[in-house]
Amino acid sequence: MRQNTSSPRASLPFQCFHTCTAPNLASKVAVLFVRGANHNRLKISIATFSENEDHTTPMHYTGSCSGIHRFEAPLTADKSQNLLTYYFKIALKDENDNIVDVVWYSSLGMSRETPLRQHCYAIELFNPHPQWAIDSIFYQIYPDKFASSRGYFTVDGNKVATDGPIKNKEFEFANIDDTHCGGDLDGVATMLPYIRSLGCDSIYLSPIFKASTVHKFDTEDYDMVDPHFGGNGALKRLRTVALGYEMKIILHGTFNHTGDSHPWFDRQERTGKGALRHKDSPYREMYTFTSEGEPYISDGKANYPKLDYSSYLTRHAIFEGENSIIKKWLRAPYGIDGWVIDDASQVGDDGKAKNNLERLSAMCQSARNSHLDCLMLGQFGSDPRYAICSEGNVDGTINYTGFISPIRAFFGGVNLHGDPTPYTGDDLRRACEEFSVGVSQQVKLCLVNQLDNCKISRFYDIIGADKYLYLAALACLFTWRGIPCVYQGDELGDVIDKYQVGPRGLIPFTAMKDRHVSVNSNDVQNVITELSQIRRNNPSFSKGSMLFVCAGGSYFGFIRLYENRFSIVFVNASKQQVKVEQGSMLFPLLAAIYMPDDCGNDDTQDSGEDLLIPLSGRNVRRVDHGEGLEGLYAMLARETIKVHCYGATRSSKEFEEKFLKELSNGKTITIPPRSTVIVSNQKKKA
Repeated sequence: MRQNTSSPRASLPFQCFHTCTAPNLASKVAVLFVRGANHNRLKISIATFSENEDHTTPMHYTGSCSGIHRFEAPLTADKSQNLLTYYFKIALKDENDNIVDVVWYSSLGMSRETPLRQHCYAIELFNPHPQWAIDSIFYQIYPDKFASSRGYFTVDGNKVATDGPIKNKEFEFANIDDTHCGGDLDGVATMLPYIRSLGCDSIYLSPIFKASTVHKFDTEDYDMVDPHFGGNGALKRLRTVALGYEMKIILHGTFNHTGDSHPWFDRQERTGKGALRHKDSPYREMYTFTSEGEPYISDGKANYPKLDYSSYLTRHAIFEGENSIIKKWLRAPYGIDGWVIDDASQVGDDGKAKNNLERLSAMCQSARNSHLDCLMLGQFGSDPRYAICSEGNVDGTINYTGFISPIRAFFGGVNLHGDPTPYTGDDLRRACEEFSVGVSQQVKLCLVNQLDNCKISRFYDIIGADKYLYLAALACLFTWRGIPCVYQGDELGDVIDKYQVGPRGLIPFTAMKDRHVSVNSNDVQNVITELSQIRRNNPSFSKGSMLFVCAGGSYFGFIRLYENRFSIVFVNASKQQVKVEQGSMLFPLLAAIYMPDDCGNDDTQDSGEDLLIPLSGRNVRRVDHGEGLEGLYAMLARETIKVHCYGATRSSKEFEEKFLKELSNGKTITIPPRSTVIVSNQKKKA
């Protein structure tokens, strides 16, 4: 972005900070912190939108502390919209009160141009998303390969014991991906105590409705749980057991298409009235056909005929009717807690994605009318922001764009398709920051983060079976903004590589439950359990803002902030320790956590050109020694802080003391190799 070089001061000597969650979200007051310039020389306004035009309101100076100035203004909004977007205008005055320079501040940082609306800060005035979800930890299950109520799997009639690692080479004459192996929902029910012991309190089931394939993405009957999984009765029993453990159940709905064996379509001519071969079929209008009579299909697969939502029959069957599919499973006796809509970006009219937003929104509204507190997620193949930023639409998404893809590129050097895509820490930060701009804070907390799932290769494999890097990545998963989701078998550790356990491979569920698959597997299980506890003990992980504070070739760091709780996370994927200049990286921490509401007046002079100057979303350095942050280190010294480390370096008293000493010294931070360090303050005693 070209800078305005004609300005008397091409770079402004101050630093700003704002977050949507801390402080004062509840009171609907915007707070902006500025350091580096005398507050009398600053004229600051907040711009909000009404009737699609921006309107500015002056911000009032309310005091200073440790050289940081606090400005406040009420968040006024267009009452016709729940989503509030805003940015800040910052003007610098000279000694004669004349404005000599102006910049704008948005979620992309400072710029010389007025921010685009999609780059503004965004919050929802009324939070419509289920609050249980943001405090949850998911466990995703691919039912056929997870657990069997018989205590073992069967492959081609042969019993497969599950009390130890399962060797894939034993099935050289069987295609496991296409073979029903006996996993069922009653088996899932027996594993709920184990899943709960890991710290997970919600299970997310891959498609379970009747279909001829093992994966069940080609639904044959939306009203019937597949007999291989135990039928409808098994889901009722699973629901009963889950309630006893206070666990939620999320189902995956393939509402963009049916299988070609569904009676509505009936390629096999089992009913004699399917839409494919009978133009007078009562279901003909539920699909779209070319002039040659060929059906429109999804994902390029002939057995995935697309549903046409311009048809009243389709809408009535899927979500509008009182006994529609979406409503039926949300009600008793099944009482599931939410849906993941498969191929959400493709749902629409006339064999295309026409009216996609309208149809998705109607699905979500119908579900919420039936179950007010249900969670509605979408699975999008590309950028989902057009939907998740749309009012009344899905609560969130499986977070491919904002977590899964960049985190695999950073740790494993490959993208979702397996193409070489080595990311630096800077690449990851850029990708994640650009994805999050314009997305409301509340939606960000409902994004589901995973290392892998049934559709992509095992994360453990793409990082070269590095068990230390694996633990570091797991720590990153549990501290990231959004809902962490463990995929079945993630806890197997070295067994994944040694026994070639693919994303749809058999899981040794008995051994997993007894925690004796392998020494490394037991270690991974313990780490997941510990990370779950760390996450639940600090609300900054489930409710807080997330700000990157450093990034380089093999490392990055971020802060999570919520009210008076914080956590700082540093990640290093290299085989050498990394030393990071601390500078002003902890300025947001001082401003958001330690800046008092009743701060006094501060008439210190401008700091000059020696500050960190955020401009156009990039940190432009002169010299940054973190001047003015001395108060932060004194305040940190009074906190009770815990340090955890996962990876090649593990938590210890000695490491904790050494790291805290560096943190409060204000000079450099040393991040150990192939490790993630988590620094969290503890809740103060009343």
